[in-house]
Amino acid sequence: MSETTAASEGDQELRIDDLAAARREIPRPLAGSAGLVSSINVSHPGGVPKRPIDRTTITIRGLIGDGQRTKAPVHGGPEKAVCLFGVEQIARVNADGHHLYPGAIGENLTVSGLDLGGLREGDRLRIGPAESGPIIQLSGPAAPCKNIAGCFEDWRIARVSHKVRPEDSRWYARVLREGPVITGDRIELLGAADTIGQ
Repeated sequence: MSETTAASEGDQELRIDDLAAARREIPRPLAGSAGLVSSINVSHPGGVPKRPIDRTTITIRGLIGDGQRTKAPVHGGPEKAVCLFGVEQIARVNADGHHLYPGAIGENLTVSGLDLGGLREGDRLRIGPAESGPIIQLSGPAAPCKNIAGCFEDWRIARVSHKVRPEDSRWYARVLREGPVITGDRIELLGAADTIGQ
């Protein structure tokens, strides 16, 4: 290994340590806390950025009109049917000199007013009308990949890694109830006692 390669790997480790040191604790929202779907983003046949659309339907396989170039289990499939990211997260990441916008790093739903940084795996979210809106459950964080690197200064994709900055990672979700989604829909954190209804 050359000295140049070794130095750059060491620099990368130092950068990741710097990122991790800047972690912020985001308060956990209470059940019933809500925000809005500020952007619905799709890409067919796949790839990034995803472009905004006004409405679609969320199914157990993902959003109608969306695709993934890299198939399940990496992207898509029932456990990764929907990808979410927040306006609040975008603002924090951009404050560090990066260049994100809704859909830039592949999320399907960009949410505002409900800070996703305080959510946990297993949390359930209802979108739109209580009686007919889709219900999704966070299934795990979305690991960053090289395809989104162009949005980050010095390709520092670790800025949205759950291992490094969990408050600003994207989330994958499985679909518990299918249904339509419209830009501006309410998105609400459900409590343990809330029933889904089919």
